Amino acid sequence: MKHALPLFPAFCVLLLLPLLPLPIPPYLDFQVIYHADLGLLRGIPVYDHTGQVNLIAQLANVSPDQVYVLPFPYPPWYALALLPLALLPIQIAARVWFELNLLMLLVSVGLVTDGWQTPKRILVGLAAILFPPVLGTLLVGQYVIPVLLGAAVWTYAVRKQNPALTALGASLLTFKPHLGAIILMAGLFHLLFRGDSPGRRTMLCIFTAGALLFACGFFADHAWPIDYFHSLLAFSKDSGVASCGLCASFPVALVSLFSGQASLAPAPLIGLVIFVFLSSWLIVSRRGLINDSTTVIVLAVLVTLLSSPYLLNYDFVLLLLPLLWLLEHSPTRLEGGLIVAAYLIPFFALGIWGRQGNIGFSVSAMILLILIYRGSRSLDVSPHAAYNPE
Repeated sequence: MKHALPLFPAFCVLLLLPLLPLPIPPYLDFQVIYHADLGLLRGIPVYDHTGQVNLIAQLANVSPDQVYVLPFPYPPWYALALLPLALLPIQIAARVWFELNLLMLLVSVGLVTDGWQTPKRILVGLAAILFPPVLGTLLVGQYVIPVLLGAAVWTYAVRKQNPALTALGASLLTFKPHLGAIILMAGLFHLLFRGDSPGRRTMLCIFTAGALLFACGFFADHAWPIDYFHSLLAFSKDSGVASCGLCASFPVALVSLFSGQASLAPAPLIGLVIFVFLSSWLIVSRRGLINDSTTVIVLAVLVTLLSSPYLLNYDFVLLLLPLLWLLEHSPTRLEGGLIVAAYLIPFFALGIWGRQGNIGFSVSAMILLILIYRGSRSLDVSPHAAYNPE
């Protein structure tokens, strides 16, 4: 009982936080999922953007042409998972979402730092909150932290050989497919390569969870596979992603460097070339790493962040995983300095160049990839070394 008493004040803070007048703007990114869920509660399919606009206009007593809200661009089970938020006024719901994101961030850090000394875990938790993409995500109510949590849950659960928990991590990775897909495929490849009984049980749990997610999507939209695709197309046109911050994407930054303009047109092809090159390089030169579940996920994160053409700066929340991986593996003084530099570069880049400083995230990712590649030479990558079942 005495160990639970210190948790009581924290529990009270969590209950009161949504009611406090925190300056959390509700009508930024968060409103996309809120209005999609608000429509669901009134029988409007999650990808019926016109229906959502008409609903908002009716509630605000304005004409539909005065309403601006982006189409919902994520899988339907994401909206279903957050459906209770639409029962709250949007100002309170935004604060609850802020709180949930903060909790998911701290749980992610806690899972990745399992076994570390408590003071060090507290310090890295605070540093994680202050990381620029984390602050941006929390402020605007973005949707990337569940993917971070999914990767953290996966690495923890695979080490502990917990199939159900691994399936939960895999499910969270699907919440933002353009970020989580490569990470999920890398994790599945690791399990397939193992070929043992725990790996097969885990894969069965994952595919069962995937089937359930696919089926429950029809509760949000009766034709969701088709409507989801159309929603992605509409989102890419309406949100201005081709010019609004895509310099955070390394392929788009390369296009901008050589053509003088940030264009999405050739960026997917460049991203594919980068993905093939990095994946082939890592597989050929560090094949033994496939035995280490955590390293596979961390490298997949970095390959995603360096090859995807569809990244905004808050997507680089995932850089926290390789940063923590490196801190765990007793870096030398020089490596420690480079880790600190990778953490600080986005601060300076954004502070000096503003949005154009988003390229700093890619620079940090490159530094971390090189450090992990060098450090992986000393890892024990024998099949028995990757697992710590309890």
